[in-house]
Amino acid sequence: MENTSYNIYNASAGSGKTYTLTKSYLKIILSSATSANYREILAITFTNKAVAEMKERIIDSLYDFGKVKNAEDAPSMFKDLVKELHVDTETLQKRSKTRLKEILHNYAFFDVSTIDKFTHRLIRTFAKDLKLPQNFEVILDTNLLLSEAVDRLVNKAGTAPELTKVLIAFALEKANEDKSWDISRDIFDMGRELLFKEKYEDALEVIGQKNIEDFNTLKTLLKAKIKKAEDNIQLAGKTNLQLMTDNGLEIKDFKSSYFSKFMMDVSELKPTINFNAAWKQDFENTALYTKTLSEDKKATIDGLHPTFAIHFQSIKKNFFDLAFLKNAYKNIVPLTVLNALQKELKNLELERDEIPLATFNSIISKEIKNQPVPFIYERLGEKYRHYFIDEFQDTSELQWSNLIPLIGNALESQDEKGNNGSLLLVGDAKQAIYRWRGGKAEQFLNLVHQTKNPFVYFPNVENLPANYRSYHEVINFNNSFFTTISANITNAVYKSLFEEGNKQKVNHKEGGFIQISFIEEDDKNEDELYCNEVLQTITNLSEKKYPLKDICILVRDKKHGILLADFLSANEIPIISSETLLLKNNPKVNFLVNLLKLSVDSEDYEAAYAILSYLGNTSNYPKHEYISENLNKLEKHLLEAYQFDANILKQSSVYDGFEQAVKHFNLVDESDAYITYFLDEVLDVEYKQGASATLFLDYWEKKKDMLSISAPLEMDAVQIMTVHKSKGLEFEVVLFPYANSHIYKELKPKTWLPVAAEEFNGFTDVLINKTKEIVNYSEEAESIYNEEHEKLELDAFNVLYVALTRAVKCLFVFTKKEFEGKTENPKSDYYSGLFMGYLKQVGLWENQQLHYQFGQLDENNSSDQLTNDQEVIKFQYSYKERTSFNIVTKSGMLWDTSTEAALSKGNTIHQILSLIETVDDIKKCFEKLVKKGSLNSEEVPLLEQKVRSIIEHTELKEFYAKDTIVKNETDIITKNGIILRPDRLVFKNNKASIIDYKTGARNVSYKDQVDTYANAIEEMGYQIDKKIIIYINKDIIPEFI
Repeated sequence: MENTSYNIYNASAGSGKTYTLTKSYLKIILSSATSANYREILAITFTNKAVAEMKERIIDSLYDFGKVKNAEDAPSMFKDLVKELHVDTETLQKRSKTRLKEILHNYAFFDVSTIDKFTHRLIRTFAKDLKLPQNFEVILDTNLLLSEAVDRLVNKAGTAPELTKVLIAFALEKANEDKSWDISRDIFDMGRELLFKEKYEDALEVIGQKNIEDFNTLKTLLKAKIKKAEDNIQLAGKTNLQLMTDNGLEIKDFKSSYFSKFMMDVSELKPTINFNAAWKQDFENTALYTKTLSEDKKATIDGLHPTFAIHFQSIKKNFFDLAFLKNAYKNIVPLTVLNALQKELKNLELERDEIPLATFNSIISKEIKNQPVPFIYERLGEKYRHYFIDEFQDTSELQWSNLIPLIGNALESQDEKGNNGSLLLVGDAKQAIYRWRGGKAEQFLNLVHQTKNPFVYFPNVENLPANYRSYHEVINFNNSFFTTISANITNAVYKSLFEEGNKQKVNHKEGGFIQISFIEEDDKNEDELYCNEVLQTITNLSEKKYPLKDICILVRDKKHGILLADFLSANEIPIISSETLLLKNNPKVNFLVNLLKLSVDSEDYEAAYAILSYLGNTSNYPKHEYISENLNKLEKHLLEAYQFDANILKQSSVYDGFEQAVKHFNLVDESDAYITYFLDEVLDVEYKQGASATLFLDYWEKKKDMLSISAPLEMDAVQIMTVHKSKGLEFEVVLFPYANSHIYKELKPKTWLPVAAEEFNGFTDVLINKTKEIVNYSEEAESIYNEEHEKLELDAFNVLYVALTRAVKCLFVFTKKEFEGKTENPKSDYYSGLFMGYLKQVGLWENQQLHYQFGQLDENNSSDQLTNDQEVIKFQYSYKERTSFNIVTKSGMLWDTSTEAALSKGNTIHQILSLIETVDDIKKCFEKLVKKGSLNSEEVPLLEQKVRSIIEHTELKEFYAKDTIVKNETDIITKNGIILRPDRLVFKNNKASIIDYKTGARNVSYKDQVDTYANAIEEMGYQIDKKIIIYINKDIIPEFI
């Protein structure tokens, strides 16, 4: 039965899905004058940016609705809701103000979330049931975890005999393929491709229960099967040859000798054997002789033909069995390595109490979904009755199956007024471009076509008909283009997506411009041709008064983006790209990293050269002279010229050392996004992993290619991004160069093929290389290949759809003019073939023409101008220029001093006390510092004695008792924006005690400082109980103020 509370919106590009979601959300929360039913809504989307956008739209709409004075001036959404809720303007205006106030005062219940965040909440709630550590850490970047697992695995070579044999075998295989003996990269790539993908989880779970011996047994078994298949092939070939001899037949008696020569090749098991020839496709009906052959020999061959056919089919079956077995055998060693890597990952996760985000859905699916829904809600502490899911086409199977019980319960149950819960799904299968991340567009298609429906009710499916983003010409072109090229899609359901799904209505924005340009293959460099076309187009657009910030270049391949960025920058076109936003490409960040490298290795001349090269840019001396003069006395030069002691990076935490370097070298005037983000990353590493310089440098080497700042707003520069990054965005002008991707291209594709466990040593799946040949292995293999082939096709068309629908006003496509061989037929397996085929279909193609235009490129009359009134967030230093809390390293504590001297300064004590909340933490704290290398075990007794003399002091021990609530080294921001950081705050019964640690003699300024802390804490609503300065010298002296 159909239920109007279960709605699906099919939302093509630019069709106003955010508007629809916002209106539907507001309709629920504004339907009653008193109900706080926003607490019963869970709105799910896939990115933090989308969450922020949806929240902003809801809050802004409520704010705007609350200011409405009369219906005529009201926003269109307000007018729609007045009609749909059957209320007057004043009522809706009052409800909006009330609801806005409620949400702002109870913001935690305003549940618009990413699906990963919601899943995280479920796992946190059921952590004990799942036998997970209560304080597990979520790992977002699996690459870093995987890289460490690979390093640990490779380092076991030589210590674990069986594993060593496997790794050597893997290395030899790579060497035979003319690859490097360094197998770490290959293992990493294999793990990234296979270990974190939802579709492979079942197969991985089975092999995860196997050991190396199991794989060796499987390898031996496959080897025996290969020998048997080879023997069968040869035997069948020899049998057919013997039949010919026994019946007086010669090679020349057969048509062109094809059959007889083929049997000879088969009997010798020649590597050239294949079944490509036409006569081999239908052997039973193939004539084996010519008309000129004698009648008696014709009769003999006709009589033997059925027997020949039996042996021929045996050869064919065994040949493809052999191909499968060899394929599987070839992947046994990689599979063994993959299994070892999987176990290493599990060990890492257990050791560190870490869980990769990629495994969340699997954990939920296995453990929680079978729980009764009321129990899940009870544990969560809230019950949702209304569900909104955005970008549903990107939802994975496990994500959806984990939500189904909760949503089903909401749809089928009623509240006290007899109202059912609701579900609203929004998606577009044409924009499903994240299959590699688990997204499955087929789920959305099944719901839309109602071929699979997990609920008792059937959905009300509605297509959002109009495109509100683009100008007429852009909409009409995309409608025509995708409808036409849909004929190239194999799968009928996928074909209908583009055949029927591209009939968008236009809006009020008339005009627009599209240009398709072809480059010809000649002696000139292809990259140069593309770059010049793009540059010329940008120049033309600038002459038409289009600001650079309105132009976005989309690429499928990141390397093309880098190439274009370099070329445009060289031609003085300002650009913003993922490369320019990378921290590693910022000179100041590199300068800091090189300073740290030098502190670790004073003979690192490469780092020294880089430091001087940076400083030489502002030197009065010629750069090469400046560098050569100071290269061998760099530390002395830094101290004399910049008053920067390079030893600070050895004696303090990396973060504090960097902050002081920023100040001494004047790296920041007011604000610098790169430095700020870099220091945030440093602090995060210190918090999670420790303050070691070598540890951070190792982290930097692994992560530097991924760390980047967000793109600055309102900068007049051309943007360059991948098509995947552009999804959900729009740009006035889109340039799409290199639009000649191969539709079916995959890099080293592998797939899992189900096998009979009893025949393959308990293995239910084997890993194979995915080639066209596998369609001959079995019906199941053929089905798997064809399904994957069709999905590749859909994904390629979807990427093209996303790229061409980002444009608001102008769209420029740059592709290649290329044909199949020497024919006039376009290459249909490439994007270029789709564009050429379209132009032929609509009767526009001319062999000599390279540019095709739709619409008119008018001069830009937009009044949108850049503004320079952005708020600058000033850089703030957090370190204090006094003896204070420093995370010290072992080398730092002993630098140019004895242990007792360092202790007298109090640096080490400050660090230890910052890690201790109660007396019970003392032992754990020292163990942690020794483990991280911050202390060595010989230093512990002396330090522990000093720490205990503070914590167990008769006048102080109550402030370190078990029942206290403690905040160590926590920032307090005053109402004037000043940041304060007391050493220790102790809270009890709404009263706060302040403790600050000092060394040396008493100073009246210390009392003023503590009073400043007290004033700030009182402004927060707390009463001050005690104010204490603890002097840490030879004796411990507490001063109560």
